[in-house]
Amino acid sequence: MDSPLETIYPLGHLAVAIVEVIILVFAYPFFRLSKNWAMIVLPIVLVSLIYDNVILFSGQFIGQGELLENLSQIRYLLHYLTVPLFIVVAIELASAAGAQWANTFVRALSWLLAFGLAGFDVIQNFVGLELKPASFAGVLRYVPENAQIPIITIIISVFVLLIGIGIWVRTKDWSWLFIGALVSLLGNALPSAQVGTLPASVSELILALSLLLTQYHLEDDIDPSKPAPEPPEGWESGEYSGYQVFWKQEKNYTIYQVGSHKDGNFVRIYAPQKPYLKYGKVQVITYLHGFSLCLPQFYEKHLQELAENGLYVFFPDYQKSDYPDFPKDNETLETQKTNSERSTLRYWLRNSGSLVTKLFSRREAKRQLIKFSIQNIWIGLRLFLGASLLIVVVNIISLFNRQYTKNVISMITTVIESLISAPTEWLDFAVKSTDIGWDKLCDRSKEVKGLDLSEQEIDFYVFGHSLGGLLALSWPYYLKEKEKEEEKPNKKLEKFYPTQIIAADPAPNTLMGIPKIATVILWIFQFPFVRKPLKIQNTGGDLKVPTAILHGNNDKIVKPTEWLKPPRSQEQGSFFDIASEQKNIYFSLSNKEKNLIANHNQSVTNTTYYGDSFMKNFGGAKDGPNAYNFEYIWPAVLAVVMDDVQANELKDGNGFELEDFQVVDEPT
Repeated sequence: MDSPLETIYPLGHLAVAIVEVIILVFAYPFFRLSKNWAMIVLPIVLVSLIYDNVILFSGQFIGQGELLENLSQIRYLLHYLTVPLFIVVAIELASAAGAQWANTFVRALSWLLAFGLAGFDVIQNFVGLELKPASFAGVLRYVPENAQIPIITIIISVFVLLIGIGIWVRTKDWSWLFIGALVSLLGNALPSAQVGTLPASVSELILALSLLLTQYHLEDDIDPSKPAPEPPEGWESGEYSGYQVFWKQEKNYTIYQVGSHKDGNFVRIYAPQKPYLKYGKVQVITYLHGFSLCLPQFYEKHLQELAENGLYVFFPDYQKSDYPDFPKDNETLETQKTNSERSTLRYWLRNSGSLVTKLFSRREAKRQLIKFSIQNIWIGLRLFLGASLLIVVVNIISLFNRQYTKNVISMITTVIESLISAPTEWLDFAVKSTDIGWDKLCDRSKEVKGLDLSEQEIDFYVFGHSLGGLLALSWPYYLKEKEKEEEKPNKKLEKFYPTQIIAADPAPNTLMGIPKIATVILWIFQFPFVRKPLKIQNTGGDLKVPTAILHGNNDKIVKPTEWLKPPRSQEQGSFFDIASEQKNIYFSLSNKEKNLIANHNQSVTNTTYYGDSFMKNFGGAKDGPNAYNFEYIWPAVLAVVMDDVQANELKDGNGFELEDFQVVDEPT
């Protein structure tokens, strides 16, 4: 019977090769966009490492003989040619870090030195190389008959280590090149005859990754200490209580914007010039987006419509995401792709170090340090593999259909960022962003109009689409839990208890309403997102205000029968987990003659940020509002907020303006 090592070692080499392929594909845009010519070295090194690990894995299948010996000859040749190139990379990194000695002359000399050492290694060690078979832990390979100490490899590793120390000292916070070089030096110092080839292969992978991360860190043109970039034309900005607030004047309303998508505190506010008052109260609505649809642009026309009618509208991004705070309308597909590549890589590569540091720093002082650290290594590995697999899938698809993958990496990075947050944290983001936005709106209103909105009575409503619909339905649950946690009513949040709630195509739990490929990958890696889902089954007991669910009969993402299984009289489905006695669910029908499909994105008004082919698979593509907006979603919301119609009593002519399709009480 084979020992465990005879299984672990070959599969270990295969795993290392797969990770290296993922890194190569994931970092391809950076190699293409980098301003540093020396970055061409890293993909060459990665290709060499991939080949090395594939041959080590395949040796047991190829078997002893001429073929494996010839393939091994290429292994050693690639090693002798590529290792000296680390000198070029190291000196380029020193130059990027501001080392004065790494001037133009030294940088040019590094290429000559690298080629010279490569030539020396080939002549000294490769010419006349004779190999013999060797086996360790199931890995069959060919090794030199007269193996010598790899002096040049050791010298280069020490050189990179010293450069890593210099960069660490100069930047004061970036130690990853030093760590990668140290791991590589130690891994390669282990005698392969006693420990095998896997430790060296893993250490080389870590060194390559640390070089990539360091190069990107040094080339990153975003400095957190710099002031925030100027807003686009037409926007103004000012600081209120430590928050940067942007605003833009429109004809009948003013748009305010606070926070950032990347920080998870973004909120856009639509403040009407002439607020609609009902019984002396202003009408306020928080509008919650679908999963990863974090840009106001996806719902812009509806947000504007509500503001035009005198309502205060808050649009918080409840997820941390990689979307631009001020997306440009006139970008070409190529510009959007390039900007997305830069933004995505900058975001993930720049924050990879801080993410790992965060994972390892939590509870370090507690007794279970070792166990917790091992758990965090696994969390970090799952995060990396899950992210990389998603990126690889997108890059492969983009080879055949670039329009399909337009800007889709912004959605993927939002998915990845969501993995480390429990869904209840999204509710926390949404409520807190609404609260912060209200405070800043009050500050600005008092300054500009002399109107103290904080003293104004309000009627508060929540509307949500898709996963945002579930959060809207769970809003009272969050507020109740907050009270339990604080053991007293939260005076600051009392105004945000909803009067009524409307949800469009909501998901009954957080495992639904997101792209299926994302769900599968999340399940594979068992992230907190799937381990601690938010379910209406648990939150619906606190939902006791009038509630409406507007669903599509042909929703492919969240099937109508998840909410209501006919016949309605048997009270089957998640709809009956809602405690309110004043609740109703409505199902819009499709009308193919009018090109109306009652799918998942009925409430969305513009999906052109992504390709139509992509969005058709995930709820429906739109380049503007259609009949589902004008006749179903929009009038229903206005009827509830403005016309004293209860959410459970909507009907044609009293909340719906149906001309092009029908609405029924249960799915057909």
